[in-house]
Amino acid sequence: MARKRRGNGRGTLIQRTPGGIWKAIFTDHAGKRRERSTGTTDKRAAERVLAKLLADEALRAHGVVTSTDDEIAHHARRPLADHLNDYIGWCENAGHATKAVQTKRMHIERFAADARASRLCDLVPDRVEGHLETLTGKGRSARLRNAVRQNLVAFESWCFKRGRLRHRQLPQVPRADENADRRRIRRALTDDEVKRLITVARAHGREAWYLAALHAGLRRGDLVKLEWRDIDLSAGILTIREGKAKRVDTLPMHEELRGAFATMREGSLCHPRARVWPVPVTDKVRAADFAAAGIPDEEDEGRVADLHSLRTTLGTRLARAGVIPQVAQRIMRHANYATTMKHYLVLGLTDSSDAIDRLPPVGHEPMRATGTTGKLQQQHQQFCEGAGGETGGVKAGDRTRTDNIQLGRLTLYH
Repeated sequence: MARKRRGNGRGTLIQRTPGGIWKAIFTDHAGKRRERSTGTTDKRAAERVLAKLLADEALRAHGVVTSTDDEIAHHARRPLADHLNDYIGWCENAGHATKAVQTKRMHIERFAADARASRLCDLVPDRVEGHLETLTGKGRSARLRNAVRQNLVAFESWCFKRGRLRHRQLPQVPRADENADRRRIRRALTDDEVKRLITVARAHGREAWYLAALHAGLRRGDLVKLEWRDIDLSAGILTIREGKAKRVDTLPMHEELRGAFATMREGSLCHPRARVWPVPVTDKVRAADFAAAGIPDEEDEGRVADLHSLRTTLGTRLARAGVIPQVAQRIMRHANYATTMKHYLVLGLTDSSDAIDRLPPVGHEPMRATGTTGKLQQQHQQFCEGAGGETGGVKAGDRTRTDNIQLGRLTLYH
């Protein structure tokens, strides 16, 4: 038989089984009967819980505590995993890339495990900074640290916009300096290296794969998703769908790339929705092609060469061709041309030397204050002696007051 303890009109405590958890029964601010577990078998502790519940209902009755406060408190009691599942479901419905969604889940779950964050209220700057410091201690790069931070900030922002959090705090967590901790710096391939690579690729039917990365800046994901409907050989236009920026981009095709695609399609009927490369070139095959072309995977300076390096090569070649950054940005399909300038232009001392050599000279022979020398002196002497013909000359005896005499674009001082 359940044991009851009356609360003198201020709620009731009930123990349904001997020695069990006390239940609090009370009337809320709206007049409805509520039953809540106190979570304790101690009567004194249960009385304090009941008193707190009644005090909260009094605050609600007077408008001090609002329904928004109740909603936030309700979400604060829910497990963090529940909020994460809701967030991941929203990302999937919003059309986020599958790989990006998987990365978001992984980063947030690892944070929860490392920081022992089981509730939404545990998503605070101190715990996030501690987790990021742990990553740094494990030798993780600054770029990875910033990616984890960004995913946690996005998760908190989503919870805030849906009334699950009262404030946003994670934007104050500092970013790491990626420039001071770059782990993988790609280099641009030289023209000779590109020629050798295309020669090797042509022998194995992979010429168009590398040319699409070199002349159109396609990433590996773009290459894998490319369909024949995206290639308009007659107009020379290449369409990129569902790229990194989740938009449709159109690019003019380089004649060399256009010819490679025409060769692939020659003599075969390709369905418009068929993949151009049903079997993509793997990184293992790419490494073998690079080795056959004499392109090292890594230089002595630590810069690497891979498929994405062809995209870097495109940005560098555009700069050397004098293409303005805004146009290069459109070709590279960047949201900001600062990204193009920062990460995809690899210019060296040779480029600087060539630029200096192209500058026209501005100097001339030094002139003395009392006269001129060489041919210029002879022209000045003839002018002063009246050799100017119909234009009229200046007699030699009149030179004493000729302070400035201009010949063409030069001013002679006498």
